[in-house]
Amino acid sequence: MTDIDPQKGPSAAPSNAAREAAAAFIQSAEQNPAAQSAEEAYGTVGEAQAQNVKHGHGLAIVIGLLICALVCAGVAAFLFTNGTFSHRVSTEEGDVQRVPLSDARVLAAFDEVTMDPPDISKYAYVPQDALIGPKFSDIVVNEPVNLGASSNQVVQCTATATATFKNKGIEITVPVTLPFDYSVEGETWVPGDLTQGEPTATPLASANASDILADLDDHLMAHDATYGEAIAEATIVKTTSELTIDGGPITVSLSKTIEEKKEDGTTVNELRTCDVVLAVAWSPEAGWVVSVADAGEIDYQRDEIPDAAAAEAQAQAAVEASANDPIKLGTVKYGDTVTLGDKKASSAPAIGTIQKVEKAASLAKGNKYSNKNATDNADGNVQLVLKLRQPVELKLNGTDFRLTTLAVAVSGLDDNGKSLIGRQIKYISGPMEESFGTSWCPFGIKTLEIGLND
Repeated sequence: MTDIDPQKGPSAAPSNAAREAAAAFIQSAEQNPAAQSAEEAYGTVGEAQAQNVKHGHGLAIVIGLLICALVCAGVAAFLFTNGTFSHRVSTEEGDVQRVPLSDARVLAAFDEVTMDPPDISKYAYVPQDALIGPKFSDIVVNEPVNLGASSNQVVQCTATATATFKNKGIEITVPVTLPFDYSVEGETWVPGDLTQGEPTATPLASANASDILADLDDHLMAHDATYGEAIAEATIVKTTSELTIDGGPITVSLSKTIEEKKEDGTTVNELRTCDVVLAVAWSPEAGWVVSVADAGEIDYQRDEIPDAAAAEAQAQAAVEASANDPIKLGTVKYGDTVTLGDKKASSAPAIGTIQKVEKAASLAKGNKYSNKNATDNADGNVQLVLKLRQPVELKLNGTDFRLTTLAVAVSGLDDNGKSLIGRQIKYISGPMEESFGTSWCPFGIKTLEIGLND
């Protein structure tokens, strides 16, 4: 098994030290000091040549064999260090030297591999930017093996590596295996299909709190459906995030207002508030996993607001119900000062409306009173009518009267008097005068005080 560093590339070829050593040895043997010294010591003896041929020839053979042995050892060392003898394969014919699967061939094959990036959408709350990669590392070449039957063997060698993909928020590593089959015809290694293992993801940045809070309702419903429904679509009043690359808590304060209409028209405003703590943790398979660590108790505050239209209708109904209930003045006489309405009440229904004297016959019919000796407007001194909301009952000079309109005595209808026409009156106070009696009312009230119901 051989480790390959894709940054450094294949291992550099070994030095020529072995070959240089062998050559040096041969040269030194040819210049043997011992042989030179013997020649110098004894000189050349012609007569002894025939006797020394056998011994000289044997010495040369021995030296030659030693030289050959050293050369072979150097060549073997050189070939071994260059990887020539690595990944040898046994076949039926015996050990056969194959072309080695070089580091450069493995790196080139990985460079040519087409590998789709992992599905980043399965990882929650991480940037969905395109992944950069793959980048292969930790490449290991395993020993060749024989596959198949003895009659049809296939020599295969596998290389394993780690493929890395990443963007700004996540790094995903995938273990991969790339097989190589030896081609006898081409005398080369042919890469096969890449096999991928299970990916493992690691965060490069903390989760985004805003993305998590966008799904707050889902997290609360998953924790407790009743609780989640009660505070669903609440407003986030405050957020405290302590997220790091290791996860952490998010604390949120929530507020929600519920408006409900009751049958009587009353509006009920209910304010719901609570604090929730979310826990965020990393999962190598799923990304950032969010759970509810603490769901605080929901506080309820209710405020009931009567409906304005309903309240007005209710008041009007009360007024109408009491419209036939008369105001009883009892026994009175001319000159008595009377007050109709409540002068002190800040808000009270009007006692009537000021109108202009027009159809005296209708006024007389409403009062069931007629005085043919009096004029319609008391000779111009009575030009205003107080149309009463409730009838007034009184006994005057021994006669019982039930009046729905009263004469309001004025001396001519000036601009101030005209401004009263059509106005609602909260109260009126003044003496009852016989001189202001008309054909449709036995007396007139000389108005000293009049309160407008604005």
